[in-house]
Amino acid sequence: MPVYVSLVKFTRDGIMTMKDQGVSRSDAVKRNAEELGGKLLNAYYCLGEYDVVAIWEFPDNKTAMKAAVKNAAIGHIQISTMPAVPRDEWAGLVSEVFGGQKKK
Repeated sequence: MPVYVSLVKFTRDGIMTMKDQGVSRSDAVKRNAEELGGKLLNAYYCLGEYDVVAIWEFPDNKTAMKAAVKNAAIGHIQISTMPAVPRDEWAGLVSEVFGGQKKK
């Protein structure tokens, strides 16, 4: 299945209600994606510009979009999701673009 990366920021409401709802909300996000056919591979909680980086599998871009909209609608996060290509696949694409040039 295709892999996607979500960059997540907590909203003001998300921060204000974290004490009472923090873990249960993250469970709801995971469940929402699973209901659409997605799978959470891993989530990393971060310092800096983004609060969470989540790695997902979804059947396609439309499903990934549906999950992002459904989860953002909860109101506690802003989410930006993008498709990701594994390194080996990316290297193959680069090779195709540049005519199969090889390292000397």
